[in-house]
Amino acid sequence: MEKFIERGTDFKLRNGLLSIYETNCSCKDVKFYFDQYVFTLMRSGHKTIVSENLKFEFFPGTFFIPEKETINNISIPNASVYNPTQCLVLELEPSYVQAVYEELLFSDTDKDLLYNSEPEESSSYFLSNDRLLIQSFTRLYDLQTKDRSVCKSAVEDLVIREMLYRIFSTEGLYLLMENFEKSVEDEGIRKVVAHISSHIDQKLTVETLSKVAGMGKTTFFKIFKECIGQTPTEYILNQRIKHAKVLIQKNRYTLQEIAYRCGFNSYEYFCNSFRKIDGNKPTAYKRSQQGSR
Repeated sequence: MEKFIERGTDFKLRNGLLSIYETNCSCKDVKFYFDQYVFTLMRSGHKTIVSENLKFEFFPGTFFIPEKETINNISIPNASVYNPTQCLVLELEPSYVQAVYEELLFSDTDKDLLYNSEPEESSSYFLSNDRLLIQSFTRLYDLQTKDRSVCKSAVEDLVIREMLYRIFSTEGLYLLMENFEKSVEDEGIRKVVAHISSHIDQKLTVETLSKVAGMGKTTFFKIFKECIGQTPTEYILNQRIKHAKVLIQKNRYTLQEIAYRCGFNSYEYFCNSFRKIDGNKPTAYKRSQQGSR
């Protein structure tokens, strides 16, 4: 049987990506890095996670949001081909998480679900042993492997919302809010931001987005810029590049594949846009990320 440090299997969701990482050999000081807060859960086995602020023994039965923008070192002492370690990682689009949060925040009936006490101490990570939260995370994975029905995507959304509601009622809310962009009070513009996030790989036009917002094009353009601080075109381009950076960090796709996965109709346009926004070519950014691993 082939040995590997970590093999990932991805499941595309409407508003994010669920991955299961399997390790079938022992390893030490393997580095990983996230540029946003993500959700993780051990299904089997054990990992030791060490960073500047944390040393954590990660076993099944614990929900964990790791530190972001920090190099973490993991060691897996007991994995083997007959006893592989399995870990779930859920990456949700921050704009989607923010949209769900703001639905509660601006609700007349449900805003009391949000955690509103001052945290006892500031933390850069979050741990929970909430059995129901862990069950919902496990159920989300089971849907990918066992459900082939036409309602699968809709059920996934409900399960993810359940997870978010449970986290929003804890101190974990404060971590997730660090992923948010500027809060958008206009309901129509919130819908547009969520639509852009879930359709970033597709063609997006002002005509389509103004219909999502329920406004005329001129009104939509004006209100969008007032709320977001950018024109719709500027915002879409920045979101495409942000998404491209996440895919580059994963190191699973060629730059050409990433360009099309992020909605660019040509590789040349992708490279020019990347350099305009980031100041570097995507090839240079990719090299810098490989050097940090």
